Amino acid sequence: MTHRPVCSPRAIRMAMLAALGLVAAGAQAMTVSYQCTGRRLLTAELTPRQGQLHFEGQDWTVSRVPVPRVQGGVQEARYVSKKDGVEVVTKERTMTFTHGAETLQCFLYSDALPGDAPQKTN
Repeated sequence: MTHRPVCSPRAIRMAMLAALGLVAAGAQAMTVSYQCTGRRLLTAELTPRQGQLHFEGQDWTVSRVPVPRVQGGVQEARYVSKKDGVEVVTKERTMTFTHGAETLQCFLYSDALPGDAPQKTN
């Protein structure tokens, strides 16, 4: 008795391609905006491996670097561009953005209601 596959090889290949497409779509960046100290807007497109930052007419590409795991806490993500002197640390809905000597505290734009923007601290 010959064993015949339940699905044709073509159907199996199509299903594998569809599954790969879903995985690739999940890794794409979503553009989000953060309101930083002094009501300055920062736009970020971050993936689990790298990201793009857009701030006051400048654009940077950053790469994610490992961060030690926190037991029982919320994991943060750290992205850097050593070449440009940029560091971003995200944790839940907040971001700390450092460029050169300037460090800004930022909130996800939908959370930054009028009057709730972070105040500039020196």
